[in-house]
Amino acid sequence: IEVVETHGIRSLHFGTPARQSCLCLATPERLELPYLRAMLIRLAFVATPRRILLLGLGGGSLAGFLLAHCRGASIEAVELRPAMIEIAREYFGLPESSRLRIRIADAGEYINVLAARGERDFDLILVDAFDDQGVAPFVMQHDFFSAAATCLAPGGVFSVNLWSAHAESFRAVMRLVKLYFPCAAHALPVMGRGNVIGVGLRSGGAPIRFREALAAAQRLQQSLGIEFTRLLQRLAPPWPR
Repeated sequence: IEVVETHGIRSLHFGTPARQSCLCLATPERLELPYLRAMLIRLAFVATPRRILLLGLGGGSLAGFLLAHCRGASIEAVELRPAMIEIAREYFGLPESSRLRIRIADAGEYINVLAARGERDFDLILVDAFDDQGVAPFVMQHDFFSAAATCLAPGGVFSVNLWSAHAESFRAVMRLVKLYFPCAAHALPVMGRGNVIGVGLRSGGAPIRFREALAAAQRLQQSLGIEFTRLLQRLAPPWPR
């Protein structure tokens, strides 16, 4: 685990050049990495999630952003490395909050526990789980996707960060996204980056129409600092049936 600061940008690395979290010291309230902003495409559909599950805490960028901007949401974060909590707080400004619970556990095992005990009300599940070899192995398992789909509330959204250069794991995970989220499954390329966000929507929520989502995106993007309009335009059909 390495924290590197260059030209006012503080970055987290797991033994490789790839940045796992990033903080601009001049604008700490902004999500600096484009792929993290893309993972929040769901906020263009419903801006007020009530319960959020983060699989992979990293530097805590997503957790801190969601605490600041989704004031009514409770957030549960699962992190394998105990040292990451201290790093997120000391170097990346993750605040203490009664709305944030951090679990030290294997995320693939933990979500199976949640599904087994009947937790079915997460509006948003965000998966950013990498090691020095690439995407964490549990993300490519049927059991993981089955549990994730079970834990989502009707109309809930699943987002997973992938790396397109790792062709085998990328294809394997996207096949699972399409299998377990047949209502709507998307691959959202991140402009100018190798990241692709796999997005799955659980059926049963209110119908989502592109025109309405675009209007919501235009209202939100300035206040949140996320280019929702451009992201939505890159989010190809199918939209939910």
